[in-house]
Amino acid sequence: MHIAVATAVRLDELTRLSVEELSGIGPARARALNALGVETIYDLVTYFPRRYIDRSRQVSIGEAVPGEQVLLVGRVVDARRIPTRGGRVIVEAQLVDASGKITLTFFGQPYRAKQLASIAGEVAVFGRVELFRRRRQMTNPLVDPIGDKTGAIVPLYSLREAAGLNSSDIARAVAQVFSTYSDFVDVLPPSLRDHLGMYDVYQALWQLHFPSNEQARQIARRRVAFDELFLLQVKLAQLRAEREALAVATVHDTHPFGAGEARLVEDFLSRLPFAPTTGQLTAVGEIAVDMASEKAMHRLLQGDVGSGKTLVSVLAMLFAVQSGHQAVLVAPTEVLADQHFRSISALLAETKTPDSSTGRLFEGLPRPVTIDILTGSTPAARRRKLLAELADGYLDIVVGTHALFNDELSFASLGLVVVDEQHRFGVEQRSALTDRVTLQQGSSPDTLVMTATPIPRTAAMTVYGDLDVSVIEGLPPGRRSIETRWARTPAEATAAFELLRQQVGQGRQGYVVCPVVEESTKLQVRAVTDEYERLNNAELAGLRLGLVHGKMNSKAKEEVMAAFRSREIDVLVATTVIEVGVDVANATVMIIEDADRFGIAQLHQLRGRVGRGAEQSYCYLLSEAETAVAEARLGALVATEDGFALAEVDLELRGEGTVLGGRQAGRTDLKVASLSRDRELVLEARQHARAIIALDRSLAKHPRLRAMILALFGEDEADFLLRS
Repeated sequence: MHIAVATAVRLDELTRLSVEELSGIGPARARALNALGVETIYDLVTYFPRRYIDRSRQVSIGEAVPGEQVLLVGRVVDARRIPTRGGRVIVEAQLVDASGKITLTFFGQPYRAKQLASIAGEVAVFGRVELFRRRRQMTNPLVDPIGDKTGAIVPLYSLREAAGLNSSDIARAVAQVFSTYSDFVDVLPPSLRDHLGMYDVYQALWQLHFPSNEQARQIARRRVAFDELFLLQVKLAQLRAEREALAVATVHDTHPFGAGEARLVEDFLSRLPFAPTTGQLTAVGEIAVDMASEKAMHRLLQGDVGSGKTLVSVLAMLFAVQSGHQAVLVAPTEVLADQHFRSISALLAETKTPDSSTGRLFEGLPRPVTIDILTGSTPAARRRKLLAELADGYLDIVVGTHALFNDELSFASLGLVVVDEQHRFGVEQRSALTDRVTLQQGSSPDTLVMTATPIPRTAAMTVYGDLDVSVIEGLPPGRRSIETRWARTPAEATAAFELLRQQVGQGRQGYVVCPVVEESTKLQVRAVTDEYERLNNAELAGLRLGLVHGKMNSKAKEEVMAAFRSREIDVLVATTVIEVGVDVANATVMIIEDADRFGIAQLHQLRGRVGRGAEQSYCYLLSEAETAVAEARLGALVATEDGFALAEVDLELRGEGTVLGGRQAGRTDLKVASLSRDRELVLEARQHARAIIALDRSLAKHPRLRAMILALFGEDEADFLLRS
C-alpha cells in the first residue's frame, strides 16, 4: 500500500516509512535500493550524490583533445570482449554523441562488456584522452550510467551492488519523495535557523540532490552538514547532562593534593627520580579538580606516543587509593595489560620493595599499595583469590582486559575506572562496567579514558563529545627524534636490514613488522610466519629471532615478549600485536614491511615502539608502492613525528571513518559533514546543542527535535522519558 500525498511530514516519520511505500517503487526496485542501504524514505532523501556532472561544462566528443582529462557524455555502442594471448580479456566499446565517437578500452575488467551492453541511456565517462594507432581512446575510464537525465547539473549516485539501477533511477525516486510531500517539518528551532541564516531543510535537501547552481549546492551542503553535526552533538550533550544529573560521584574524602590521611600522591611525586613534564602536571591538575568534585569525572586523556600517559593514570589511581577507594585499568589486549602492569609496578617500585606473594605490595609509601593483574589467562586459583581481595578491599589497583567486565567482580569501593585505547572497546562495554558498579555501590566511579592515537580537536569533540578532554602537550625531556626513512627500492630495503644487523652488533634490538599472519592470495604482502623463516635464512641469518602474532595463545606470546625484554631475542618479527603497550628501551630499529598497507595512526604507533631509550633510533618504511595515497601517507610519516599533525593528515586522506570508528553507524553517519573542512560548523553545532540541553534536557520544549533524536539513535520513548 503506497502512501498518500501529504502537505508536510516530519523527518522522523520518514525513518519509519519503507521505500516500497513510495509511489512508483515496486518490490524489485525496493530490493535494489535496499542493497545500497536505502531501506526507508529518510534513507533515500539522505542518500546524497557522490558527485555531479555540470553539463554546461562537459566537452563534446568531437572537442576532446589527446592528453587532457575530460568529462564526456554519450551512448555506448558495440561493447565486446576481445580475447588475447594468455587468456587475458580486453573489453572495447564506442562512446558516441552528435559530434563523433571515441573508443573506450578496459583491461582486466571482463564484466564491463555485459555492463556496458545493458545500459539503455547515456553514460558519463571521465578519463584521459589518448591517441592509439591514430585513433582517440580512453583507457579504463570512470563510467557512470545516468539514464536520460538532461538537467544542467546531473547528480551521480554510488550504485555499488544495486543491479539494475542507474543514477537516473535514484534521482527519479528522490524526486518522487519531493512530489509526494510539499514540505519537511524542520527539526531546527526557527530562531536558531534564522540566527544561522540557513536554508530550511526541505530546500536544503532538494538543492543537494538537484542543485540549480554551484552556489546553491554549497549553501545546501552547509545546512545538511550542520544538521548532521548538530543532531549528534545534541545527543552527546544529552548523555552528558543525564549522567551529571543522575550519577552520584564517589566523593573523595579530601582534595587529592590535600593533607589526607595517606598523602600518597604528594609522597609519590616527591620520591620520583625524574620530574613530570609541564604537560603531565597540567593534565594531572585537571583530573585532580574533577576527582575532588561531587560529580563523577568523565574525561578523555590524549597525548602523543611517549608523552607519559601512564604516569598521569598512576597519579589518578593514587588519588582514588589515598581517599580509601580502588582503581581499575582496562586494556584491550593481554600484551598491553601486561605492559601496563609492569610499567605501573616499576613506577611504584621507585618508592618500595615489592612482595610478589599476592600480587605486588609496595610499602615505601605512607601506606602500602597493592596491585595485581587479571586477564583471560589468569589461573583459576589465582583468579578466585584476586576476586576475594577486590571484594574485601585488600587490592587497591587491578589491571586487566575484558575479564574485568565479568559480572563476578565486585569491589569494596571502586573510585576510578581507567580505559586505555578506548577506540578498541565498544561504548556498551565501557558503560557496562561503570553501570554495574554504580548499581552495586550506589555511586558512580570516576572514568578516565585514554588514547595513544592523537585525535584532531574537532574529531575529539564529535567522537568524545560527552567527555571533557585533557591533552598532554610535549614529550618528556631527553627523548630523541626517531630517524624515519622510506625504503622504496630493494637496495634501500637491504640497507635497512644491514643497519638492523649493525645495531644488534652494538647490543641493541629491533622489530620487523608484517601486515598479515599467513600468506594472502589476494594481497601481495609479506606474511609474518613466512617472513620469519625467510629472515632466519637471509638478511638476519645468525641473529636470534622471535615471532609473535595475534593467533598465538597468551602463554606463548608472553614467553616471547619476556625473552625479548630480557635480551634473549635480538629481533622480534611481529604483526601489529605490538602496536601499543610494548616498551623496550633497548630497541632502536623498527622495520615495517609493506608499509603502504597500514594506516597513518598504526604506522605512528609502531614507530613509537623505538626511541624509548637514550640511543638514536630508526624507523624504516618498506614499500615500493607508487600510489598517491602511499605518497601522502608515508611522506607524512617521514616529514613529522607530531602525532596530532599526522592525525590531521589522516583525517584529510581517509575521512571521518578514521576517527569515528564504531561510535556511529547507519543513519548517524556523517554523510556530508567533514570534520577537517567544517571545523567552524562543529564548534557552532556543539555550542548550540549544549545551550539547548542546558535549559531543556528532556527536549520537552523541542518536540520535533526530540522525535528526531529518538528516531536516529533508536532509543525507546518510554526509556527516554524515564531517563529524562
